[in-house]
Amino acid sequence: MEKIAEEGFEQIDNSKNLSQLVRSNAAQYWRYAKEANLDGLRRYLPFEGVVAGDPHIGNFGILPLRNAFGERQMKYVNIDFDDAGLAPFVLDFVHFLVTCKAVGPDIKFRHLLDAYLKGLAGTRTAPPKKLKSLLDMSAAEYDGMVERYAARHAAEEGFRFEAGKLEPYHGPIARSTIEALFDADKVIDIGIRPVKRGGSAGELRIWALVSDKALHRRIMELKQYAKPATAIYRPQPPIKEWLKEIRGAFWPGLDGSEYGLVRIGGNRWFWLREKRVSLIDVPYSSKKSKRTEFRDRLARYAANQLGLAHGRQAQASAYFAAIKTDAEAFRLATKHGAVAYLSLARKVEAQKEQMTGQEPGSSVELELRGSAP
Repeated sequence: MEKIAEEGFEQIDNSKNLSQLVRSNAAQYWRYAKEANLDGLRRYLPFEGVVAGDPHIGNFGILPLRNAFGERQMKYVNIDFDDAGLAPFVLDFVHFLVTCKAVGPDIKFRHLLDAYLKGLAGTRTAPPKKLKSLLDMSAAEYDGMVERYAARHAAEEGFRFEAGKLEPYHGPIARSTIEALFDADKVIDIGIRPVKRGGSAGELRIWALVSDKALHRRIMELKQYAKPATAIYRPQPPIKEWLKEIRGAFWPGLDGSEYGLVRIGGNRWFWLREKRVSLIDVPYSSKKSKRTEFRDRLARYAANQLGLAHGRQAQASAYFAAIKTDAEAFRLATKHGAVAYLSLARKVEAQKEQMTGQEPGSSVELELRGSAP
């Protein structure tokens, strides 16, 4: 795999196709963005703010979150802050184009751009019908799903362990230290999740099975913090300030404690969050017309949400003005930027197929070579 490693893609062996390859290598994208010739995007690079860092349709989802009045409501939000940070808005959007085209070669650049620009201008588009029903769900109904999820992974006395998936806890942090994080809840059991793929590979991920006073069970996850991929592109603020700015951009008016950072085990930081039930079945590889139509609508809706997050920040108006000066130039520049990176990723994917004996072009995403923008 030496040739592949030279391209900077670290998560190779467990990436089954082009889509998974680009979704698992946010760090490589930001390294590429820092080192590549981006002359076509140069006029937009001065406009910076908080970006998602790893924007793809699977990193947006629906959760019950508390508003300023303490009311829990279902919200469609960015659900992965790991690689977020300060960077040029345009590079975040290009990254989103890359991940969408890797999933669906027939997804149109122009449709994603239109949805993104509406968001950047402060216009929220209507969600796809499938999402509308989920957004209308009550928080109590979601809580019931969380309990059923916990029941599938645990018996009365504790977790159902399985080698390679969830194993008895054997980490370096004392169990008592972990239990102390849940002073209002009873910790029934603790396990550890081996992570071999994606940007979290090799990081400590702990599950705690907890029960509240009403005996409602849920799984809480402690995921070891690592520097965000955006830190490769430019220095980031101190952790607490960094997280505050991310919440302000992506979770405005919502209680950010649902996605918090705690320091335990010395100077180690961990994300502390409830193990969520995934409500959206993202059709990454389906070719059924109804599924691909939903995929396309979902991609456009996520693009709009990304635009809204970028658009509520200080440099957004100047960025939008620069785009509107020549909207077609922006479309071509972002399209060409995405195509250039996808060409590199396809090259890496093809090398992997040759070295592993896989038939050339067996990944459905390689259809991108002949797809129309």
